[in-house]
Amino acid sequence: MSGGYVFDTEAIIAFLYNEPGHEAVAELLDEVFTGDADGFLTETNASEVFYLIARFEGVDDVPTDASLREADRDIRALERQGLELEAADWRLAAEVKADGSISLADAYAVALARERDATLVAGADDDFDELRVEIDLYRFREHGV
Repeated sequence: MSGGYVFDTEAIIAFLYNEPGHEAVAELLDEVFTGDADGFLTETNASEVFYLIARFEGVDDVPTDASLREADRDIRALERQGLELEAADWRLAAEVKADGSISLADAYAVALARERDATLVAGADDDFDELRVEIDLYRFREHGV
């Protein structure tokens, strides 16, 4: 596997919040952080990670100024350690989305994994079971949370 890893939103959230499977994601991110592998997060997935952190750390699931700053710090910390934020081909993402019930952010992750010939690191959702394009898929956990 020469193209590295593309992390979906679920993988990054699992890592940051010690959810089930976070150890497997941490091992892959460690490869990225030490420069042994390339690691990518689409800008769309970064947006999802950002708003989820802002909500989780906010008050009653409502973002606050402090939780927005925390979300920004978390994304920037991942970038400083070597995770690259990238745009994916919008047309390929749209084709993946049009073909199934996959979320738009997940469709962007699939598109970037295809473009980079990278392994997509995803959770247990069945969104990835039938895809329009062939990619390497690594499930870091067997059940959703």
